[in-house]
Amino acid sequence: MKDYMVRATAANAQIRAFACTTRETVETARASHNTSPVVTAALGRLLSAGAMMGSMLKGDDELITLQIKGDGPIGGLTVTADMNGHVKGYANVPDVILSANAQGKLDVGGAVGAGVLSVIRD
Repeated sequence: MKDYMVRATAANAQIRAFACTTRETVETARASHNTSPVVTAALGRLLSAGAMMGSMLKGDDELITLQIKGDGPIGGLTVTADMNGHVKGYANVPDVILSANAQGKLDVGGAVGAGVLSVIRD
């Protein structure tokens, strides 16, 4: 299935909603950076957020950069996107392995840790 994004507006364009499927983009990032499953999940979430936020940019030459600096073993994640859906990113430490959380899921929160999300519009 190809990656795609759906945009919706309501209330005279006062409300915007986005949804996206980014499986191919995330798989490309996983293969390029040889990321572990938990890092792939964290990076995939940020890639999806970057794609959605990038689609709101006005000009072809504008970029949006999302940076997470956390105290977890990943250390940080960076994603850059433009209005045309071009998105790329990386993790500071791509090979983090953690045990599953209490629900038996990937411990993305534990891998990223507490930290700061920065949004930079260029």
